[in-house]
Amino acid sequence: MLTILKEKFRSFDGERSLVIAELAVDVKTELPQANGVEGRMISQGTIAWEISTGDLYGFGGDRKWVNQATGEAYDPTDGE
Repeated sequence: MLTILKEKFRSFDGERSLVIAELAVDVKTELPQANGVEGRMISQGTIAWEISTGDLYGFGGDRKWVNQATGEAYDPTDGE
């Protein structure tokens, strides 16, 4: 399950709010795509905590999540 812990409005992207957010997910496969949070577009700098492992991920400008401890990239569009 994806939970928004905190968000900061940056601007509008069409009809969606562009935000930098702090997220929590149970497992990394729940990490969203840029448009994967209802009514919002997430921006570079968004972070997510994977509760099952304690790993922290950062959302990059290339729209991939990067594990902040290992540097491993995770692309949510790959459907892993």
